[in-house]
Amino acid sequence: MPFEAVKFDYGNVEEWKGYFNELKDLARSCKEIVEFWEELKRKCDGLTFKDLQEDFDYSTVLLGGVDSSGEYKERSLARVYAVLFGFKPENIHDLIEKLKRCLPPTTKIVLEETGFIRFVRKILDKVMSILKQAESKKLIDSADVDVEVDYYGILSDYKKLIEILENFVNNVAKILPNYNQKSLFVWTLDKLTYRYMTTAYPKLRDERVFELVKDVLGLEVIFSPDVEDEKTKRDYEVYSYYNGSIGRELVELFKTIWNAFDGKYQPTKKALSLIFPDIPNFKKEFYELVTQVLIRIGWKFPENIKVAGEDLKYPGAKGDIFKAEYRISGIILVSCYISDCSTRGNYYSYETKCNIPLLKLLDDLSPALFLLNHLLFDLKISQNTLEIRTPNTRAINAWKYGYFDNNEWKWGIINE
Repeated sequence: MPFEAVKFDYGNVEEWKGYFNELKDLARSCKEIVEFWEELKRKCDGLTFKDLQEDFDYSTVLLGGVDSSGEYKERSLARVYAVLFGFKPENIHDLIEKLKRCLPPTTKIVLEETGFIRFVRKILDKVMSILKQAESKKLIDSADVDVEVDYYGILSDYKKLIEILENFVNNVAKILPNYNQKSLFVWTLDKLTYRYMTTAYPKLRDERVFELVKDVLGLEVIFSPDVEDEKTKRDYEVYSYYNGSIGRELVELFKTIWNAFDGKYQPTKKALSLIFPDIPNFKKEFYELVTQVLIRIGWKFPENIKVAGEDLKYPGAKGDIFKAEYRISGIILVSCYISDCSTRGNYYSYETKCNIPLLKLLDDLSPALFLLNHLLFDLKISQNTLEIRTPNTRAINAWKYGYFDNNEWKWGIINE
């Protein structure tokens, strides 16, 4: 199933150099926010409102949109600074009361590291780690990212703050597989067989191109079938990104961003919704998009395969399968060790014999591994064992039997 959306020349090193320079845009957006917050903390944290005013008039930033009873109005400037940057009076009611009575405004001003700031730092750390690897591979000249923060200009002009936050959201979105062909390419390679990988991306049959992609992203063989035929052995080698590789760190970056915007109650999305109320659920958007691709080709999860994961219909551990590990002998799955809890709450551990052709299973799984690995399920395979884990076994059952008339295929995968 060639994925026609990916049309960039992945065998051209210049394309990859351009990609890592795109990542620099995200790093700059993150760094600008972090450095602005750090300057706020350096100048303001722990001072009284009275002392703070001697440096700059912070009243609009700290009190803009606060009513006479000390309550923040929805989407007010002061609320934005309080929620996103943790910049606020320690006791807003105390400050308002002192100002109303013309008393010295000695209320302390605090700077807290909010969930939003922690998220931006996390993204910056991940991106910088990727850029440093890209520099070591000579894919960029330097991993250094320089920004100039107009501290007082941002405080004086709300539009400048909006622009900084808007650039951040746009650069976060632009690097996701939802919108970026190179990111989609990176996302789709993990845990694929060489056979499916080269079917989806025919240029990878050229050994020069394959070695380039392998070196840039950090692909390695994690499973090689026990067969003498060299073509079959190569076709069914399973590749994955090694820990710490550019590919693995990019996949983790995508997942971190998706999770931060997955559902209206996620702290980062909730905070940014003060300014951008229509910010999308990027994870839901991607999951639903690729789901339609798989439905169109008629893909179903293999019915005879046990999957470990929670059953979100029942409370606690009821219905959960803690382990469903298959033992590999040659190219056959010969047994499955299962540890689970019944819907009545009884715990069991047992082993069942089976006779499942491994290579056919890898073929059957490949379309979903291509698009939904790390979302719907996660394949864990070694030379001797295979296990598939999912956030929700009912989502897997929906894919086994084509039950898409309710929301069980989304349970545990995305939050509405």
